[in-house]
Amino acid sequence: MVRMQPNTPVSSDAPTRAAVRAAQRRRRSLLLLGVILVLVVAIAVVLGIFLTGGTGTEPDDEPASTGGCVPSSLRVTADPALAEALEAIVADLPDTRADCLDVTIVAEDSSATAAALAAGSAPDFDVWVPDSAMWPERATRQAELTGVDAAELAVSAPVASTPVVFAATEPTAAALESAGAGFSSIAGRAVAAVLPDPAAVAASSAALLALQTAVGGDARAFTALVLGLDTGVVPTAADALAAVSAAATPTIAVTTEQALLEYGREAQTALVPIYPADVKPVLGVPLVTLADTSADTLDAVEMFAAAVASGSDHLAEHGLRDAAGNAPDSLADSDDAAVVAEPTDSANQAEALRTWQMLTAPSRMLSLNDVSGSMLQPATADMRRIDLFEQAAVRAVNSLSDDSSLATWVFSSRRIGGQDWQEIVPFGPLGDPAHKQRTIDTAYGLDSLVGGGTGLYDSVLAAVQYMRDTYVPGQVHLVLLNTDGVNEDDEGLDLPGLLAQLETLRDPAKPVAVIAIGYGPDTDQAALEQIAAATDGAAYQAFQPTDIGTVLIDAVTQRGCRPNCG
Repeated sequence: MVRMQPNTPVSSDAPTRAAVRAAQRRRRSLLLLGVILVLVVAIAVVLGIFLTGGTGTEPDDEPASTGGCVPSSLRVTADPALAEALEAIVADLPDTRADCLDVTIVAEDSSATAAALAAGSAPDFDVWVPDSAMWPERATRQAELTGVDAAELAVSAPVASTPVVFAATEPTAAALESAGAGFSSIAGRAVAAVLPDPAAVAASSAALLALQTAVGGDARAFTALVLGLDTGVVPTAADALAAVSAAATPTIAVTTEQALLEYGREAQTALVPIYPADVKPVLGVPLVTLADTSADTLDAVEMFAAAVASGSDHLAEHGLRDAAGNAPDSLADSDDAAVVAEPTDSANQAEALRTWQMLTAPSRMLSLNDVSGSMLQPATADMRRIDLFEQAAVRAVNSLSDDSSLATWVFSSRRIGGQDWQEIVPFGPLGDPAHKQRTIDTAYGLDSLVGGGTGLYDSVLAAVQYMRDTYVPGQVHLVLLNTDGVNEDDEGLDLPGLLAQLETLRDPAKPVAVIAIGYGPDTDQAALEQIAAATDGAAYQAFQPTDIGTVLIDAVTQRGCRPNCG
């Protein structure tokens, strides 16, 4: 008989083996699912950081695809006349995305920035806002002239403008406007004029260009005009306006409309603008960047330019016109304020400034005088060539300013051994009464030194070489050659040899011009013309005895327009 063993009773709280295995499987599945979820979240975070290029964004930050932008900083150097208007424009940028363009504005005189660039200094700006396009043109020209490796600049079209005007008291303005005053009035000495220093104030260099136009481009007339204006030059526009306010006789100041409006607000002085009836200069305000500016910076510059273009109200608040020449509201009712909007040509304006500086710079002149035997020949019934020259030389000395310096050499043949030239009076300032008197006494005594042949070519080379070796920056260097004959030194240089040597000495950064004057019909004028051309100088010929004084004075006073005096 088979017995069946009864089953052992099982407690209700004890799991069966199948239940345990099922529970274990569920735990392993949940653990694996948790690991997978953690990995997914980690990968998503890493991808988010990579794609946004940072450590994450705040919930309210806008991604670039929805209208955001990459923040940009912009360093702006601006002329003081423009800085406040630009600051107001920048402050008015939309607050919602103000971090898109962080602008720092530093005020600096345009002339100072231009000088630093011309000297090769590394620019410390992304955008330069001068008060005239003339300044970057000048910086580039100066660097080229001196051989400096300067930054290459890119100049935009004007973003603002202001016309050049005459500032006067109301009675003076009323009288001049009825007569149709213009730059021709200044050229004709019909009114006294005060100019801010053209080397520092763009309005004055624009006025110089207008004056050239008013005299029909005549270099001699312009030179005489500039030398006459020199006494009426003051350092700043404010100085010029103050001088007009205090003048006892009718006087005008050359300035800009903007400078006059700003001066009136600050000084509370009743000066009014006169808009010239003939030439109408306008200063155009550009944005200047570096030619190698990065694309990101150019994008920021475009944002800045757009803000300036839309900021005409702020420009007007500071006396400026927009690029189209629309007048500020304070002048909107004036018919005279409707001036042309075309800015003055910056290249010609820079050239007018260069001419001014040449004309007004102190001269450093070496007077190289022929004392060969032919100078004793009669020129008139009672005077020899050397007598006429002595008188003319004294007149020339008296025509030079006190800040000029002068040396006197003579030449004939073999004056000192085999040397044809000899220093009689070394360089010294004409402002020194003792030096000036010694120079005049020497001029009157040149007849005592006459004798020998004409050692012309070696003497010219020695004089030019000496001037180059002792060059003083900031002065106009001239060799004033006076002769009545032809080269008679067969043992020295011939003309081709001299010209070749002069070409070797040529240096645009240290120009030394030979101004040659031939006296009488025996002069080798063709040789003098070639010598002058090789040094960017000029050659004159005095056929009649009475011509000597006129020619010598002209040669001295025309030093600044060489070689294009006409």
